[in-house]
Amino acid sequence: MAVADRRAGRFEKFNEALSTWFERVAMLGVIGMIVFTMIDVVGAKAFNHPLAAGTEAVYLLQAIAIGGALAMAKIDGRHVRIELIDRVPRPALGVIHTLAALLGLVLFAALSWTSFDYALALKANDEVTATTQIPLFPFAIWTGLCCIPMVLVLVRDLVFSVREVTRR
Repeated sequence: MAVADRRAGRFEKFNEALSTWFERVAMLGVIGMIVFTMIDVVGAKAFNHPLAAGTEAVYLLQAIAIGGALAMAKIDGRHVRIELIDRVPRPALGVIHTLAALLGLVLFAALSWTSFDYALALKANDEVTATTQIPLFPFAIWTGLCCIPMVLVLVRDLVFSVREVTRR
């Protein structure tokens, strides 16, 4: 059992390190949104000349920020929870947690796969933003990559939930 615990510990550390890296990129996205918004507002109000691609920059940076923060938000418990479910008796709660982890795992694995597929379609069609002509496919790739640490976190949750159910 000690070997399995060591492996689980290494898996946890890897998950946390990977998720932290993605979260730091997400923080840069938030800072970028703040900077672009500030430049846009100051340019519009003080100089009567708003930033031409301000809105585009903000929505692309939102994609970076939201995707990058997914896994760390799950690790830190910042996702939405239904507290009513926590009042369910222990054995049933373990089953519910197992089903939730399994459903999340399937959904995020599918989201990752379809994001990469969507990126290929965007690349093939040379899809770009309207004003600045920024290619859109890297942002779909980013979304797919951001789902990978989330899938790993959900695998961990699934393993712990199954252990919780089988212990009873």
